[in-house]
Amino acid sequence: FPDSDFSQYDVLVAPMMYMVKPGLAEKVEAFTAKGGTFVCTYFSGIVDETDLAFENGYPGPFSRVLGIHVEEIDALYEGQTNTIVMSDGSGSYSCRHLADLLHLESAEAIATYGSDFYQGMPALTRHAYGEGCAYYVASDPDDACLDRLYGDIMRSHGIAPVLEAPSGVEIAVRYQGDQAITFVLNHHSQPATVDLDGSDYHDLLTGQTVSGALSLDGYGVGILITH
Repeated sequence: FPDSDFSQYDVLVAPMMYMVKPGLAEKVEAFTAKGGTFVCTYFSGIVDETDLAFENGYPGPFSRVLGIHVEEIDALYEGQTNTIVMSDGSGSYSCRHLADLLHLESAEAIATYGSDFYQGMPALTRHAYGEGCAYYVASDPDDACLDRLYGDIMRSHGIAPVLEAPSGVEIAVRYQGDQAITFVLNHHSQPATVDLDGSDYHDLLTGQTVSGALSLDGYGVGILITH
C-alpha cells in the first residue's frame, strides 16, 4: 500500500488503518494536496510498523492531513448506540462500537454526537487540504450514514455507479482489452432485480440476452457484456 501509485485515483478510503508504515502519510498528504479526497476512520494511525504507539496521539501521522487530534476512545457495550447529528440539521444516524472523542485543529465538524458526556463533540469532520479534502469518521455509523457520506463524496468527483444496485447486490466492472465485463452478485438469500438502465446485455453464464432488468436468485450471479 505505501508503494502504490495513488495518482490514478480520485478517492482513497482507509478504514480502521491501525498500523501506518513510514512514508504512507506523506503520500496521502501529497495525493490530497493535488485534489484527491482521503477518507479515514476511527482506530487509525495508532501504531507504526513495529506495533509501537505513536507518541503524539491519534490518528498519528494522519493528524496533519485530517486536521484533528483524538483525545480518547469510548468503547460502547454490545447493543449500545449513540447518534450522529448532521451539523446542517439535515438528519441524524446511529453509531456503535467505538466513538473517538476528538478535537478540531483546522478541520470542520460536519456532524456531532447526539448524546452521552461527549454530546456535541465532532463525529464526522472535513478538512480542506491543498486542492483536496480529507474526511474523518469518528465512530461506526449505520449504513444510511455511510451511503450519504460516500454518495456525496463520489458525486463531488463525478463518480457514478455503472448500474443502480439494490441493497445487498454488488456490481463490479473489469476489462478485457476494451471489453467491459460487468459482474453482478446477490449477497442476500432472497431474489433481487437489477435495473439495466435500458441497455441490452449478454449473460456469459446463461448464454441469454438480458434486456431491461436482470433477475437474480438468492446468492445468484450474473456476468454481463454489452450485447
